[in-house]
Amino acid sequence: MPYSVNDLADQAGVSVEALERLSSSLPAGSGWLYVRSAHRKRRGGIREVFKPLPPFDAINKNLHRAFINLLPYEAPSHVHGFVRGRSTVTNARQHLGKACVLRMDLEDFFPSIDAATVRSSLRELGYEEKAADLAVNLVTIGDKLPIGLSTSPLLSNVAFLSTDHSLAEYAQSEGLSFTRYVDDLAFSGDVADRHSTEITRILDNAGWSVNTHKTAFMRRGGPQYVTGLYVGEPDAPRIPRKVKRKMRWILHVVSKFGYDTYMEDFGGREDRMRPRRLLGWACHIAAVEPDVGFPLLRAFSDLISDDDEDEELEDLHDLL
Repeated sequence: MPYSVNDLADQAGVSVEALERLSSSLPAGSGWLYVRSAHRKRRGGIREVFKPLPPFDAINKNLHRAFINLLPYEAPSHVHGFVRGRSTVTNARQHLGKACVLRMDLEDFFPSIDAATVRSSLRELGYEEKAADLAVNLVTIGDKLPIGLSTSPLLSNVAFLSTDHSLAEYAQSEGLSFTRYVDDLAFSGDVADRHSTEITRILDNAGWSVNTHKTAFMRRGGPQYVTGLYVGEPDAPRIPRKVKRKMRWILHVVSKFGYDTYMEDFGGREDRMRPRRLLGWACHIAAVEPDVGFPLLRAFSDLISDDDEDEELEDLHDLL
């Protein structure tokens, strides 16, 4: 069914007039509608993260819930990022014990999705022209899909859908396993150099760019990692050994000297290991290797307390 401007306002939980005022204010809304922060990437460049403020935050969350319920999007079976019931673990599980794993990363995935692409996707999914234009103004910043808004993950999956199908068809024709977790693409099986070239061509033709610095062929017998998990054994994904060693070392320091001393004198502040992040790491390990993670989680829970600090968006892969 088509969705009108009135439908969009109902989905956002405000009046049409309020929605239009917000839409016209967003281009100059930095500081009172959202906070923009810049994070330096490990291999150079800057990643911009946007934190929406009230009332924009509530409206964006309402639109996200509406999109989930209303848009006829069904995530392909190989897509594991931002899909209920799927995770880095289910993603990595598809590549266990393979002869070779090819990992490829998309360059600036969210910001590379422009307003025109989002508008086209919404139009195809049933939004009337004026409603689509208004919605695009509310879910893009600077004509790009921003990192940090509640609506961005689902809309990124919608925008990538046709490319998902193309890559899945190619992988099937080559007898390869294929998964995507946000901008992280993994292909496994009897992978050859030509596969990387042909996959890059598919992505280029669809308007996406590959971050060649992160392309990696990982062959059996050497390190094989998918979404940060070791997949070299056929039974289950594993947390990397260096992560487990680091967490055990932190537990030792905190147990002996206390959390505050760890933060001040043992690098905790530099690693940004606030309680919420430290406990989050323990939860992540427990989800992958319960016998390792749950003892860590119980110990850290006894030694430190979570706080209510509003922490910046963190990428788990940036820790080590």
